[in-house]
Amino acid sequence: QVNTAMHEAKLMEECDELMEIIRQRKQVIAVKIKETKVMKLRKLAQQVANCRQCLERSTVLINQAEHILKENDHARFLQTARNVAERVAMATASSQVLIPDINFNDAFENFALDFSREKKLLEGLDYLTAPNPPSVREELCTASHDTITVHWSSEDEFSVSSYELQYTIFTGQANFIS
Repeated sequence: QVNTAMHEAKLMEECDELMEIIRQRKQVIAVKIKETKVMKLRKLAQQVANCRQCLERSTVLINQAEHILKENDHARFLQTARNVAERVAMATASSQVLIPDINFNDAFENFALDFSREKKLLEGLDYLTAPNPPSVREELCTASHDTITVHWSSEDEFSVSSYELQYTIFTGQANFIS
């Protein structure tokens, strides 16, 4: 019972640590998403304001052009029409700058919210199963008087960083195990 209670407590502690890490990462990502939203909305609001200013200037120019078209005096029409035509040309050139530079389809391209790898790792947590032993690659193994080099590969999904190798030296009098 004591052993079980100790293992249950350790399990709860480890799981609580994992959940806390996930909670902290969730909070960081949520803050970054909100910051990106605020930045993009601010940029979009500025673009809307610029478009409104351009629309107001264009409306004024259209009204002036309509007023000039009603002018009966030909000399006066020519004098004012040139000025309005130049202003229309300048407004038309500046309106090309007002094309929005926010692509709404890629609004959050900086966030790769793909947790499939993490989900697979969490689902694969298994502390009750030992990893498979490695496959020794005999063709790469070497031995000399005082050195043995063993090469192996592991086809296990567990990440095993090392294995223990025991060997025996046969002498005429006794066997030494290292």
